[in-house]
Amino acid sequence: MMECYMNILIGYGNSLCRDFMQNHMVSGQEFLKVITVSTVKDCLEIARDNMHLDVIGLDLKMPDMDGVNSLKEVRQSLVYPMPIALIGPAANRRSIRDLLMAGAWGYLIYSMSAAATLSAIKLIANGETFVPVDILADEDVLAGNRYLTGREHDVLSGLLAGSSNKEIARSLNLSEVTIKHHLKSLRSKLGAKNRTHAVCRAIELGIS
Repeated sequence: MMECYMNILIGYGNSLCRDFMQNHMVSGQEFLKVITVSTVKDCLEIARDNMHLDVIGLDLKMPDMDGVNSLKEVRQSLVYPMPIALIGPAANRRSIRDLLMAGAWGYLIYSMSAAATLSAIKLIANGETFVPVDILADEDVLAGNRYLTGREHDVLSGLLAGSSNKEIARSLNLSEVTIKHHLKSLRSKLGAKNRTHAVCRAIELGIS
């Protein structure tokens, strides 16, 4: 089976780590291209209207990185919605929870190997949410599995904008059936009876 080509944009503050991402992670990976930059500003300039990227990775220690605020800024600036993963230390679980709530599709730890990082990125590119096992085990982070995935955040953004299922599907390049599946999951996690109630619940909970 032929592997699909994947384009990854990674913003990393440390130059040695950027070189590692650029060279070692793609070693032997014929279908992988990694673009590295050093600031959130550079990420925005490259990603804003780039329809060929599959995943964006953001290092929490970039000089102009401001956690949740920068994550939201990048998400809201994208013309073509795509998964965003955060890269940071293993501790600070509350911050990880906040990033997941803000729409991150995953959290990668600095100490992960190149192979593990690549595997996690591939999962995220395929629409899965990745969080290390020790964090997943913390009920305070994923209490009751109520937190939304990156794709659910994208669908919720469409709801908040008043878009129909068809319009949301078109903007995300997904089928209406898939959108309905995400809406069902959204309603369940938000404790909502219908899409209008889901919007109200999201606003009440401060989820956008």
